[in-house]
Amino acid sequence: MKKDPTHIDQKLLVLYLLEEISQQGRSKVEAWLDISEENRIFFDGFRKTWEETGKIDAGMVAFDTNAAWEKMSGKIGKNEKSVKNEKSEKNVKKGKKGKEGKEVGWKVGMVRIILAAAAVLVLGVMSVVLVKFLRNQEEPRIETLASYSVPLQDTLNDGSNVILNADTKLIIPTKFAQTSRRVTLRGEAFFEVAHDSLQPFIIDAGLGQVKVLGTSFQVKAYPDSDLEVFVESGRVELSAYPAGQGDTVKIVLKAGERGMIKRGTHEISKPAEIGPDELFWANKKLIFQETKLSVVFDLLKKHYRAEIEVQDAAILNCLLSATFTDESIAEIMEVVAASFDLKMHCDQQKFVINGKGCSNED
Repeated sequence: MKKDPTHIDQKLLVLYLLEEISQQGRSKVEAWLDISEENRIFFDGFRKTWEETGKIDAGMVAFDTNAAWEKMSGKIGKNEKSVKNEKSEKNVKKGKKGKEGKEVGWKVGMVRIILAAAAVLVLGVMSVVLVKFLRNQEEPRIETLASYSVPLQDTLNDGSNVILNADTKLIIPTKFAQTSRRVTLRGEAFFEVAHDSLQPFIIDAGLGQVKVLGTSFQVKAYPDSDLEVFVESGRVELSAYPAGQGDTVKIVLKAGERGMIKRGTHEISKPAEIGPDELFWANKKLIFQETKLSVVFDLLKKHYRAEIEVQDAAILNCLLSATFTDESIAEIMEVVAASFDLKMHCDQQKFVINGKGCSNED
């Protein structure tokens, strides 16, 4: 008598198909397959259904998996019992021909194949749902830092410091990945990145990306504007996202250099001109390199809302080389006066400068 084709633990068949079965289990399945042709037919249907479940998108299926499995298990048991009773009754009836008995056997096999296939379908859907659930659990959550009318300073979870200028958003994961520290910037920000050679810091800045290992720099990436990067210390790599199907273009910026990606053309360059107050909004720093006092005084008036008056216009031609960080305007004006042997009188926020100018300066 042929053995029942379902007389095997279907979990073993699943492990066999996944190639995650032990050698003992593999031998058991292969021995079961050799018992009868009916077993092989059952297994072929089981395997084809298993392969089809891989095409199912669990996101399109919504059901109670536990209830569905219990219901399916109950139906399998109930129908198998019914099929066995039917087979038994028909075999004991007198006058039945051999051909009719073969038809009953064929029907029994097909019913069991269909029921087993349905059970595997449920298992397949449950597996896909579980895998997607676990993947979603592993995906890091994100949070958004946002500044509105005034700059905002914060420390990221890797120890890096960031200052957001007005009207800026920084999207960051609550936990960085092991291979990189990736954030998204919309607006202008100054970063002081903690060094980690194994986990580079990457900024998605609209037209391109900025990649660093450890440095301080500024990124300006407002929508509908050029992308600009200024490096205060260290080195960064600026990459332009291709506008069409071209290759990504990269440049390396070192301390004191500025990079730009043009909106529209995605052209990447290193503009030579850098404003003395490039980082003033972030760290109150002014960097003057042979800058005319006319420019120096205009910037001081702008940022400190001060009034500056010179008795001799030639004073405005003098060239100043100095760096100021978070110093008051009074301290800055004292340095200017001392640098050119000028006399200064201060009345609240009004400064009056007199002395010999620098008429020969260009």
